[in-house]
Amino acid sequence: MIDAVLPDFLHTLPAGTRTPCHGRPELFVHPIRSTPTKAAVEEARALCAQCPIQAACADHAVRRGETDGIWGGLTPAERAAVARPRPACGTDAGWRSHVQRDESCLTCREAHDDRLREQRLERLAREHDEHGGSLVGYRLELLLGLPTCVRCRAVRQAYYAPRPSSGKWYRRAA
Repeated sequence: MIDAVLPDFLHTLPAGTRTPCHGRPELFVHPIRSTPTKAAVEEARALCAQCPIQAACADHAVRRGETDGIWGGLTPAERAAVARPRPACGTDAGWRSHVQRDESCLTCREAHDDRLREQRLERLAREHDEHGGSLVGYRLELLLGLPTCVRCRAVRQAYYAPRPSSGKWYRRAA
């Protein structure tokens, strides 16, 4: 006989009542591999759907950080997602979370674009303060859709002046 401590949620069952999964441990915790098969997951979920303590079982597994088997109809990946709440939308962490999941969120996208614009404006201000005008400043102005300043244009012209011009492709002699 196995000496095991019964989880607290099992004590909420009425006396003499058994869960639908009683006697079927192979469906919930596979003895060889930790990732259950699709068929086992579906069968386990069907049994869990009939269980009077399904929510308590799932909550117990999430709180304990169970990494194997099906608990309350949830796979290890689903329990991990529940245990790790998603970051709030509109934050940088929320935007990264959507990008990792290949999801689209207009709130996060707009917030990210606003943060990026603010960072570029700060960098542009630093470039103007430190250098008066620079090639980086010129490129930032273009990225931000701002008119280029005289100082940044002058730095750009000075940078490209010594380079030979290949001419326009449409003016080259054939």
